[in-house]
Amino acid sequence: MDIHNRFENLEKRVLELEKEIAMLKQSKPTENKVSHPNPNFNPNHNPVHVSPIAPSKQAVTKVETDWEHLIARVWLPRVFMFVLLIGIVWGFKAAVDNGLLTERMRCAIGFLVGGTFVILGFKQHKANRPLLSQVLLGGSIGLFMLTTFACHQLYELIGAPIAFTMNVLWVVLGLWFSHKLKSQSLAIIASAAGVLTPFLLNSNNPSSVFFVSYETLLFVSFMLYAIRNQFVGLFYTSFSLLPLALFLFGLGVHGDAKVAAIGVLAQQAALLVTICLKSPTMNHQLRLLIPSFAFTAIWFKVAYTDTQFNVLMVTTCMVYALISYWFNRKAHEKLPYTMTIASYALLFYSANYFSTDALPGFLLVEGIIALLLGFIVKSLLQKINGVIIYVLAFATALGTVIEGMSNIISVEMLIWLLLVGTMVCMITMVSHFGVGTTTKNTLIMLKYGLGFLFLYFITEVTRTLTHDFSVNIQHLCVSTAWVLYAISVIAYGLKKEVKQVRLTGIALLFLTLMKVILMDLPNVSLTIKAILFIGLGFVGLLLSRFFYKKSSAS
Repeated sequence: MDIHNRFENLEKRVLELEKEIAMLKQSKPTENKVSHPNPNFNPNHNPVHVSPIAPSKQAVTKVETDWEHLIARVWLPRVFMFVLLIGIVWGFKAAVDNGLLTERMRCAIGFLVGGTFVILGFKQHKANRPLLSQVLLGGSIGLFMLTTFACHQLYELIGAPIAFTMNVLWVVLGLWFSHKLKSQSLAIIASAAGVLTPFLLNSNNPSSVFFVSYETLLFVSFMLYAIRNQFVGLFYTSFSLLPLALFLFGLGVHGDAKVAAIGVLAQQAALLVTICLKSPTMNHQLRLLIPSFAFTAIWFKVAYTDTQFNVLMVTTCMVYALISYWFNRKAHEKLPYTMTIASYALLFYSANYFSTDALPGFLLVEGIIALLLGFIVKSLLQKINGVIIYVLAFATALGTVIEGMSNIISVEMLIWLLLVGTMVCMITMVSHFGVGTTTKNTLIMLKYGLGFLFLYFITEVTRTLTHDFSVNIQHLCVSTAWVLYAISVIAYGLKKEVKQVRLTGIALLFLTLMKVILMDLPNVSLTIKAILFIGLGFVGLLLSRFFYKKSSAS
């Protein structure tokens, strides 16, 4: 349904409403006697109450897809412009094969056809055909660049400096088209053409510095243009094309990965500068800041030495930490992104610098600090980062301590203390700050996890201390430690009057009994068996007596 039909329907509806209002006015009683069109009308009778006539419900008109517009105006010019270009290429090929066109004539015709597309494009724009106009102008940029490529690479009519200058001119022309027509599509075409320009040149000794400088400057220019005009598609396109161009250049014979890494770092710096300023596309800029950091970290890890990589990560961590402090006071919505980069920069530095034994302990501390910062600044993203870092550190730490301790004073002992300590810190944070409706369940899960972790810890400590003793003494000491642990848990539950803790202690006592039956009995002497069962039986009866007294007292 077009706009004219909608106006007609609206006018009809207004007339119907006016008639209904007139009928309502006629139905109201008046003090003055007036003639009535109905001969049976008696003014002495009580006026009949006429309920307002509810307007009829308009059927909700479903906007149908205008396939004619979509096909004829949107896709038809795009598809057949591509068909036209293919036809031009084949026509050129046929003319060349038959010797009808010289090399200079071919180039002249290419530029002439491109100019014709420009003229026709602006005519279509004046005729209010924007889509067709954009297709023609975009096709002209492609044709200009292909013709320049043919003049330089195929026919060697112009040198590399002239070809580069002409290609830059076509990019600027495309950008001017975009500005003139307020078209994002033309800007994207110009951006892609600009990125491809160095690849269309024939040079025996290309300069890596010049290539990276050109591509970086091109990205910064189009990024600023996209931010100013709120061209989101152009912003993402220009961001993606720079790493792609640098990657393809790095694969070449003359590519320099170190110089290319500097280009990726410059992209991140430029993006960070725009984030520190106000812009209408801030959400999109923030979303790309973390991927930009990831590209930079990967590139420097591949291209540079470990020392240089570590310096970059430490510097990045410090810079983003300072920016995070500033954002916490000035622009809180940007804080989670900069804190995330600071956290992962420190993570990458730690993974690259510390040894395998020392790394888990450092990451445990970093993860718990990152989580604490997330609670303090109330950032869900930072909390997630803290949890990810802590889980990675926890898994790495378990992989280290599961091999056993060789000595009480060792790296493994330090990692054990950090595991238990950070778990206690996490429980404290969740208790203090909360995690929404799941706080209670989360605390229960964390406390049970801490309980089993501590059970494993005292087992390892006991085994380490009794390493030089006989097997009988080792089993007896481990089981004794378990019993003492169960008694401690039950005593804590009795003191705090927490039923769930008391039941957990009882469960630990039964778990100790199962351990004695399944693991100790097959490996110890009869004397140790007697000691274990007498001790367990005495402890069980004594604890039962305590529970009996508590029940009687209550």
